[in-house]
Amino acid sequence: MIDYDKICRDAVKRYGIQSQIGQANEEMGELISAINRLRRGRCTTDDVITEIADVAITTYQLALIFGVDKVHAEIERKLERLEKRMAK
Repeated sequence: MIDYDKICRDAVKRYGIQSQIGQANEEMGELISAINRLRRGRCTTDDVITEIADVAITTYQLALIFGVDKVHAEIERKLERLEKRMAK
């Protein structure tokens, strides 16, 4: 089984914080681009899935950089808010 947390921590350690922040920015741009291409029929859902995976990995690295517990707390707060809006 792959140790997701260890690999992401090791990547931040090896490549550095600024590099991984830049990498996350690049991956997010590629996801936006893939979604736009999909809407125009110029790529497949598999292409989008690949970019989602890249964004998920680099987003987790960002969470490690900025504080996983803080990020999880904010996700929980936002999900609770979404749940309340959907209940209306």
